[in-house]
Amino acid sequence: MIRLGLLGLGEVAQLIHLPILQRLGDLFTLAGAYDPSPSVSKAIGARWGIETLYETPEALFAAADIDAVMVLSPDQFHGRHARAALEAGKHVLIEKPCCLALDDLAALAEVAEKSDKVAMVGYMRRFAPAFLAAKENLPPAEEITYVRVRDVICEGPWYFNQTDTVVTPQNDLPAELLSTGAALRKAMLDSVLGDDAPTDLRTAYTVMTGLSSHSLSAMRDLFGPPKAVSAASIKQGGTQITALLDYGHFTAIYECMIGDVVRFEAGFEINTRWKRLAFEYPTPYIRNLPMTLDIQTSTETGNSITRIGPFHQDPFDVELRAFHAAVTQGGKNRTPPSESADDLALFKAIIEAARAA
Repeated sequence: MIRLGLLGLGEVAQLIHLPILQRLGDLFTLAGAYDPSPSVSKAIGARWGIETLYETPEALFAAADIDAVMVLSPDQFHGRHARAALEAGKHVLIEKPCCLALDDLAALAEVAEKSDKVAMVGYMRRFAPAFLAAKENLPPAEEITYVRVRDVICEGPWYFNQTDTVVTPQNDLPAELLSTGAALRKAMLDSVLGDDAPTDLRTAYTVMTGLSSHSLSAMRDLFGPPKAVSAASIKQGGTQITALLDYGHFTAIYECMIGDVVRFEAGFEINTRWKRLAFEYPTPYIRNLPMTLDIQTSTETGNSITRIGPFHQDPFDVELRAFHAAVTQGGKNRTPPSESADDLALFKAIIEAARAA
């Protein structure tokens, strides 16, 4: 049993992690939590039966009865919070993006590599059963001719406003924390993009760290990082991103658009001359929706489609079980902080290619 502390009790904690953690009560105990909003902390602590509510992150890290910390704070704080938890002797599961800037990530990776504790990044799409089935059935790299990766979505609030209620701060977030967080985020984006970067590029980078990190990390898991970004386009104020990713003998196209039409088209299409693998992720805000892997095989005289699934196990469920196994049994940690450096390098390369267009 892992005694888990949650650092942050916002939307993702409320709608995704807490329901699954309660269901995995044989693996995790909700031993403690911290949120900078006292109203959110009190309401969510009572709703989910969290044992102890801490007044500072440092108090949570110092608690002797906390084994592991789930870092769900704003993105700009992920690196410092994860480092502090590791240095306090806690295992950490860090919600993506691991960090916004490479220097922050490098500092975290150094601490993680020196620690005997597990530090794992929450790339949940890489734990989806259909994704794992695709990985098992992936054609040899030299046979791949074309890959399409897609994130064309309506954002989460449209979905969860139909089905649930999110507790939000009642004007009780510390002003100093808000100003510190905004300054830290700006400094990190400035370090990546330059302090003169226009708003659309800043928005695009934020979209990539927040949304594209799911798909592009999964793409790396399947094929490794691309050799280069051949071309990229950023439109619609940074919410539409298209990139051609050079893998040598094939091109992967990444399409991203956040809009108001209610849809969630997030998935992969992988082609060889005679075979096609395809799967799509459902929105995470409606639980346990089915996910399938289709394998189409063609010949000169025939054609067939094999469907694997449907899978109903939630990717977050698989991810938390993998974290538990890594902590308690020495199971493999597939997503350590150090490998997130390839994501940040790719995001920056896409920005630079769009700038050069």
